[in-house]
Amino acid sequence: MDANRYRLGAVVYHPKVRQIWEEFGAWFGEQGLPLDVHYHDTYEEQVRELLDGRIDAAWNTNLAYVQTLERTGGGCRGIAMRDTDRGWTSKLVALTASGVEGLEDLRGARVGFGDADSPQAQILPVHALRRAGFDPATDCRAERLDRDVGKHGDTGGAELAQLARVRAGELDACVVSSVTLDAVGKLGDAGALAEVWTSPPFHHCNFTVLEGSDAEHGRFTDLLAGMDATDPRLCEPMELEYVNQWVDMDETGYADLRAAVRAGPVIVG
Repeated sequence: MDANRYRLGAVVYHPKVRQIWEEFGAWFGEQGLPLDVHYHDTYEEQVRELLDGRIDAAWNTNLAYVQTLERTGGGCRGIAMRDTDRGWTSKLVALTASGVEGLEDLRGARVGFGDADSPQAQILPVHALRRAGFDPATDCRAERLDRDVGKHGDTGGAELAQLARVRAGELDACVVSSVTLDAVGKLGDAGALAEVWTSPPFHHCNFTVLEGSDAEHGRFTDLLAGMDATDPRLCEPMELEYVNQWVDMDETGYADLRAAVRAGPVIVG
């Protein structure tokens, strides 16, 4: 192993992932910290590689981070995240014309959820709904759609497919993340949708490292913080990565997901 190279794990949930990290990698190399990017098919595979010491940092979903925390007994930490990783929510949406206005209107209704391992479209909304007194396992007819298990909901495919089913009248409502709904809105395609319920906020991805690792994490995070979205070399990959700037890790947005995972995620549908 070349001690001067920083070994980073990234899950290829979309072909753009390779483009992003090839372009980021070229920039990091110019700054004197070459990246050795290890691409993975699933987050479970990536977490194993981090635990086995084959990578220095993992670009993890919130679920992969919490799973690493649990498997190490707290022996890991997040070192950076995107500005856009803070303050996500999960939402239940229905057609405005349906007259559905709240959870009580969804008792006995057909409600769509995302992949079994999607924090934003399955694990967190189910956890939050049960805390709110609405158990999707018994209070509605939950219909799960597994499209990309192993990717932790990163593709958004199940959310968009369930949203299409709402529009087609096959579901009365479905769960989407605030980020997905925002993207739909920017396309001008959210006018017929009503937000029925919103979860407490939570954080999404972060770069996860093991405690005690002597890799150049400080150098890596310093360079992340210095990335400029107006730099011609970085503007396209930063836009593709949905990041305006890289920010310090904030642990506060992972508490609900940690509670859900510790309790044993309730998978519905």
